[in-house]
Amino acid sequence: MRARYRYFGAPIAAASLLLTLGVAAPASADDYPSWDDVLAARENEAQTQAAIDEIEGLLVGLENEAAELGRTAQIKAEEYNAARVALDTATARADRLDAQADAASERAEQSSQRAGQLIAQLARTGGGSLTLELFLSPNADDLLGALGTASKVTEQAREIYEQATLDRNLAQSLTAQARVAEVERQEVAADAQKALDAAKAASDAAAARVAEQQAASDQMYAQLATLRGTTADVEARYMEGVTQEQEEQNAPPPPSGGPAPNPPPPAPNASAAAGAIAFAYAQLGDPYVFAGSGPDAWDCSGLTQAAYASVGVYIGAHLVSSQYYTMANQGRLVPIGQMVAGDLIFYADGGGFYHVTLYVGGGMMIEAPRPGVPVRVTPVRYSDIMPYAGRPTP
Repeated sequence: MRARYRYFGAPIAAASLLLTLGVAAPASADDYPSWDDVLAARENEAQTQAAIDEIEGLLVGLENEAAELGRTAQIKAEEYNAARVALDTATARADRLDAQADAASERAEQSSQRAGQLIAQLARTGGGSLTLELFLSPNADDLLGALGTASKVTEQAREIYEQATLDRNLAQSLTAQARVAEVERQEVAADAQKALDAAKAASDAAAARVAEQQAASDQMYAQLATLRGTTADVEARYMEGVTQEQEEQNAPPPPSGGPAPNPPPPAPNASAAAGAIAFAYAQLGDPYVFAGSGPDAWDCSGLTQAAYASVGVYIGAHLVSSQYYTMANQGRLVPIGQMVAGDLIFYADGGGFYHVTLYVGGGMMIEAPRPGVPVRVTPVRYSDIMPYAGRPTP
């Protein structure tokens, strides 16, 4: 009788999270070959080959499923990064307006004091009861209004009055703007929290499923090794090649991109590009964490941003779309077929950008790929690839 491979962990929780996020959940009990099946298959050549074919198909399916779940997590992470950048922008604006309002209020207070001093001077020099009444009035608007029409106001006094009025109006306007900006900041903060919750759920679900799949994969690699008389490590490396072959066969041809939307930028600064690549290589094996920006955990745009920051080059915010449009605005896009080591490779679908990698030459790229998979070097994938790469250095 065929035995079923049983997972340990939290497959039900992971599946419910995926359904919540609109991702098709995997079956909770996948039908994997048991060790009894494998040992029985070794009795004749035909059964052995059939078992090998079945296990290989299951392994490829697991990898494809993990990649799709990872892509969903990448999309959610990009949405969170965008919300975080928007929150940073809104917070900076609110803080700036608040500081400006405080400064304007201080200037208005100083102007009012100067006006009060003028009233006192007029009273001493014969301004009469009018100026004394103004001096004692608690209402600054009444004081300034009356002072503006007082018959004994000199040209200097008029200038003081006008400046005090301008300062008061500016302070009121900036205070109102600061209040509106704070409300907007609170709304953006709420949106960022929602995006954070969704990204964390997607990342946790993908990572949980990858862990479950890894346990199943480890057993099946050992089973393949038994059937072929090799080792589990050899079988794992072989299946990586099989999976890559299938990806290349199923992927669309590399986009030509046509002429770049800007004059061709010069070849990259070899030293800066090499430094960025060296930084990225130093992170190999670090875990993927959504919104990760180091020093020991990364997401895709956090890794590329830090790699170029290490050589003093700004490529945009910690956000895939920001890095793409920074390259576009600087006239640094090149057709994907003309990319060289150090260029940035972007990925997008109908919902927008979701991934960026660093090309290292020879058809290979380095990336922080997805939950459950550490920073790695891997062949360039052409599915969802943008037709233009970014060249950060002159």
